[in-house]
Amino acid sequence: MTRTLDIPTSTRPPRMPGIPYLTDNVNMLNDPLRYLVQGYRELGPVFRVCMGFTEYTVLAGLEANLFLQREAEQYLTSETLFGGMARQLNTDMLLTVLDGEPHRHMRKLMRPGFSRSAIGPHIDKVIGIVREYAESLKPGDEIAVFDSMRRLICNAIGLITTGIKPGDRYQDVLTFLSGAMNVEVVKVWPRVLLSRPSWKQAKANMFALGKEILELHRTDPPREGGRTPDMIDDLMAAVRPDGGPFTEDDLIAFAVGPYIAGIDTLSSTLAFFVYTIAKHPAVYARAKAEVDALFDAGMPDLNDFRKLEFLHAAAIETLRRYPATPFTPRTVKHPFTFAGYDFAVGTEVMFANGVTHLLDEYYPDPLTFDPERHLTGEAPPPGVFAPYTLGPHTCLGAGMAEGLMLITMAGLLRYTAFELPNPDYTVKIRTMPLPNPGQSFRVKVVNTPA
Repeated sequence: MTRTLDIPTSTRPPRMPGIPYLTDNVNMLNDPLRYLVQGYRELGPVFRVCMGFTEYTVLAGLEANLFLQREAEQYLTSETLFGGMARQLNTDMLLTVLDGEPHRHMRKLMRPGFSRSAIGPHIDKVIGIVREYAESLKPGDEIAVFDSMRRLICNAIGLITTGIKPGDRYQDVLTFLSGAMNVEVVKVWPRVLLSRPSWKQAKANMFALGKEILELHRTDPPREGGRTPDMIDDLMAAVRPDGGPFTEDDLIAFAVGPYIAGIDTLSSTLAFFVYTIAKHPAVYARAKAEVDALFDAGMPDLNDFRKLEFLHAAAIETLRRYPATPFTPRTVKHPFTFAGYDFAVGTEVMFANGVTHLLDEYYPDPLTFDPERHLTGEAPPPGVFAPYTLGPHTCLGAGMAEGLMLITMAGLLRYTAFELPNPDYTVKIRTMPLPNPGQSFRVKVVNTPA
């Protein structure tokens, strides 16, 4: 199986200028999307960069996004990237590792549990998580936004998908994920760090949490007037892609998987959302007025949040300007040719799917935060807006993520008032392992519920 384009092939793609490894890693750790846009503008749709100790061939621009969306599954695999994470979880059923029919089988099983509608039965509790957090604050507090959003989202996703909030085990989730991602996935930390007693203990605690979740589902099955069925119930009643039963290790991995899935991606997006709201007072005032009008009419249900048109536009603009997954690494499993360059088996590639977000041919004045651009009814061409990557591996929880973005931000606007400690502050983007505003980003609490 070989894909070719009807144009001559060339030699190796150009490399981003600078000191090998050093220049790339500094820029990929600090605002990688703008660095990839620079590469696209200066070098074209195919060029080379390093991240950690790995050199990637970057494919960028709309044609690259459309290739990722329509054809890439035939030529690429994600097993090389996520296989180590799957092994740490003792399963070969991790959705991000699977391709082809096994991936489609698992995706079908897990889709209802990660859908926006899965929030519905828990909406009051999800809003309650945000309100309880707000009530723990007092005027004058400066809060570390990224960590706060991680805690909120970890509890909300856990409640929705497994019925259990991690609570005090949040730190175990964070420690396990940080080690596994940086060693096994992005490969910027040495493997010896997984031998630390603190990491091994966090992993053991994660598995204990998984067993607790399975025990809850076995001893308290869903019933009318009782526990609401969730993703774990769906998977416990299903079979593997080959028709055999899931192993106990598979089920434990499924049970802890939701805590891992959104703690960095959705939390970083929410942290950027707090920044964009706080940075632009007119946006803050309009969004708060819309939220207050909704809550003044009574405690909203899930469908009521669809009425928050401006807040939704601000969320979409945040996803455009600060996508949590601006690039998608893969490994070539079958050779292909793109834009005149041959890609051999084993080549590490990176689709810079977020580059189109910052191209003025699709979004005029792209560095300006402007929710109004999403209220005109005009959408960019297919493949341009890609905050959740593209193709078969598009984020399964995108609907849930957008729902939780709206609910969490609406709760923060309703139950707190916050501002930047310094109005001139400009967010600094850090990539460890995904783009986020860093631990130094804080907002000051101005007011809290009476």
